[in-house]
Amino acid sequence: MCPLELYFTTYNPFSNVSLSPTVCGNRPLFNKGSRIVGGQNSPPGKWPWMVSIQSPTGKEFSHLCGGSVLNEIWVLTAAHCFKHLQRLVFGANNLKVLESSVQIRKIKEVIQPKAYNPTTEANDITLLRLDKPIVFTDYVQPACFPTEFANVEKKTDCYIAGWGVLDEESGEPSEILQEARVHQIDSKKCNSKDWYDGAIGEYNLCAGHEKGGIDSCQGDSGGPLMCKTQKSRTYAVVGITSWGSGCARGKKPGVYTSTKYFIKWIASKSSGSQRVVRHFYSIITCIKDTCPQNQSIKQTPNSPTWERPKSCPRMSETKL
Repeated sequence: MCPLELYFTTYNPFSNVSLSPTVCGNRPLFNKGSRIVGGQNSPPGKWPWMVSIQSPTGKEFSHLCGGSVLNEIWVLTAAHCFKHLQRLVFGANNLKVLESSVQIRKIKEVIQPKAYNPTTEANDITLLRLDKPIVFTDYVQPACFPTEFANVEKKTDCYIAGWGVLDEESGEPSEILQEARVHQIDSKKCNSKDWYDGAIGEYNLCAGHEKGGIDSCQGDSGGPLMCKTQKSRTYAVVGITSWGSGCARGKKPGVYTSTKYFIKWIASKSSGSQRVVRHFYSIITCIKDTCPQNQSIKQTPNSPTWERPKSCPRMSETKL
């Protein structure tokens, strides 16, 4: 059995962890070593840990938020995504045409940090327990995550992905999974007066482009910010899409919840004894279980019409 705490016998700031008994970050259909706004269609199977979180609209379902596969029974997403009873779609690329490779599950349990603040979006992270396990295939795989000690800023090869809106003005969503390459932006710079003016918390990451043009947007909430070092073959989910001022605006990049600060919380709340695999030196440690239109936005003085404390929640309800 594994001890309660995570023990690290060798410190490696570039290591990843897996919260699944199987190898994380595997992409069987994509072994090469951008919409989202300003992105491009993502090939099927390129990001097999992507999840579409959907809510019912009559007899159909609408895409609401994204998520990432932890293991066979847990998904990681943003806390602000939850308004309705929902279903989860795994292994999808085109949400209008669900192929035979797609798996659909219901939510059995939702776990949020007690410290989650819906006004500031501090600690914007949530675990979803599935009603029954998913099966790992070429199109469905668990994601990797950074260790709590990871030097995430050194992971400079970064992507975002999601089914969110393609353009801030039109609010037009994407039926096909979009991806875009982004850059992590220094937190001090992101928190400066011309950028987010102090709104970035300790547990946030900023990613995008200084001049704008490429960004996550409404409907991408809860989805992953995935980064790796130039020499690594495996991407880690270093952030969870949380909020932003508009979409793809200059000096207003996407703001993400940094997963490394929550890795112990994630492991302790997810079921069973979880193997946390550090790939670089095959060290195994363990932990034992013990806006666009039609959004309700909170205004701040001098803020544009659909921002919330310098932000807008990045979720949507897109009829499928």
